[in-house]
Amino acid sequence: MSQDTRERILEAATRLFADSDSGGASLRAIARAADVNPALLHYHFGGREALFEAAVRRALEPVQARRAAMMEGLRAAPSPASARDLARLFVIPLLAVEGDDPEGHAACIRLLARVFAEQRTLAQDLTLKHFGAVMYAFGDLLGEALPSLPAPTRFRRMRLCAQSALDALAGAAVAGTDLLDAGADDPRITELIDFLSGGLQAQDTTSRRASPPR
Repeated sequence: MSQDTRERILEAATRLFADSDSGGASLRAIARAADVNPALLHYHFGGREALFEAAVRRALEPVQARRAAMMEGLRAAPSPASARDLARLFVIPLLAVEGDDPEGHAACIRLLARVFAEQRTLAQDLTLKHFGAVMYAFGDLLGEALPSLPAPTRFRRMRLCAQSALDALAGAAVAGTDLLDAGADDPRITELIDFLSGGLQAQDTTSRRASPPR
């Protein structure tokens, strides 16, 4: 199978899997959208689950690559990353960059938002399997920036921030707004980053023990 054919299949799969109305998009429907024989999907991907995972990985790759590049800059800085620096890591890599196909990029973000909301275990497994080094480095930065928070609280907030950023940008894509194409200095993006930064720094209440009876 040529690279062009594979890309066409993954583009069609991403759009259909991301579409809430398509629910359980079938291989036949994906093949029809990609204009290929359904047998080709079975032969090269082995089944619907493998194609789904390939589409999710394809959507994650540019996001994690951009995130890794931003993290390199933070690690090279003379002072530790701030909570706001970390909040930007959840948002900026999701934005479209020059050369991105707007519709294809929006479909990728919608797919990621759906997977992280509805299939969290699969999302976590795929992220750690293919992008574990990036996520562990992210966790290290989080620990350096927020040392007073217990590790479980930090990672819980990490998941909440990731989901919140995806939901906000995927919702904008569904609504047809241009938020995914906005620059990092757009007031709407700045507000989202400020919101996530505040959440990361919020006082931890989950580890408090009840006061002993008097």
